[in-house]
Amino acid sequence: MRKICVVTGYRSDYTKLKSVIESIHSNPNLELQLLVFGVHLLEDYGTSINNVVTETAPISYRCDTTIEGDSPLAMVKTIGVSIIELSSAYNQLDPDIVILVGDRYEILAAAIAASIGNIPVAHIQGGEVSGTIDETIRHTVTKLSHVHFPSTELSKERILMMGENPEHVFNVGCPAVDYIKDVQYVTKDKINKLPGLSRLRIDFQKPYFILIQHPVTTEYEQASQQMTLTLEALQDIGVQTVLIYPNPDAGSGEMVRAIRKHRRKYGKNGVIRNAYKNISFDSYLNLLKNSSCLVGNSSSGIREAHLFGIPVVNIGTRQSNRERTDNIVDVDHGHTAIKSALLSALHNNNCFRDSEIYGNGTAAQQIAHILEYIDLDNIFQKMSFQQKT
Repeated sequence: MRKICVVTGYRSDYTKLKSVIESIHSNPNLELQLLVFGVHLLEDYGTSINNVVTETAPISYRCDTTIEGDSPLAMVKTIGVSIIELSSAYNQLDPDIVILVGDRYEILAAAIAASIGNIPVAHIQGGEVSGTIDETIRHTVTKLSHVHFPSTELSKERILMMGENPEHVFNVGCPAVDYIKDVQYVTKDKINKLPGLSRLRIDFQKPYFILIQHPVTTEYEQASQQMTLTLEALQDIGVQTVLIYPNPDAGSGEMVRAIRKHRRKYGKNGVIRNAYKNISFDSYLNLLKNSSCLVGNSSSGIREAHLFGIPVVNIGTRQSNRERTDNIVDVDHGHTAIKSALLSALHNNNCFRDSEIYGNGTAAQQIAHILEYIDLDNIFQKMSFQQKT
């Protein structure tokens, strides 16, 4: 039986992996090894490992790897610790292949530890283009990987241009789409009955926004100002808002301080009605489906909001150049620009069409099938394949 080690380090990659975990776990010819590390274990960020424990298969191994801090130095040290701890985990689990998703710095560590340890790596969502350091990390993970599961045809073409073996590159779509299409959605009056949302203070008879804004690691010194501009624009609009705290990247501490300052400044008159460190994916999707707009710079605005026809105000450079649907409005970090886009979103809610740019909801099944049958003999010996012109 082939052993597949699925590695998840944070809530954002876990949402992409849930359907993959389920498909592998249900395949009688595959043995699932679930390795959880990184921010999943941090209480300050919602201890999201609890979601993994209750929602998916049993955890095979967990690693405490995160150096807490609000600087690039902490991120670099976390990569170093993660390589050490993950290499020990791989040595004990002895997987036939490791599967990773995305472009976070924790995932770079997971790819290095596996690839240098002579374990084949399968990478989901390679070949995409965006801004900041994520761009460098994503393409580095691609070159460290041996099997590729891009989410779009254009991403597949980019991976092939990087010299990867065409026989090992499969455009399967985004696995998050699979899960979104299968979720059981509730009516608005039952949303506060969902896990983690019992204290939700939203009036569902009125519009509400969701704010998810992360620091841009190459602009981390501007993180506080960027968050403040967004919060003040939201305050001017006056629409009730649910905030989800930012990733623990360089600049996150300054963002959190800006959020706290804003809430002290406006008190009960503030538009931020609830702030969450972590929400289960099912609960989040129900919130998103019924919202009037997703604001910030989360990849959720790129991949998930269009499935519900929800407008997205995407701020800044973090998602620059990603393939996107017509529900997304891109603005810079300017009060007037953000405010104008938010007002527009209120008048254009739920008027966008669903798109299959990120797949048709069968990605996880395809991934499990490919991992079951792909020939792993000699796959580790990579070579550069020249593109035909």
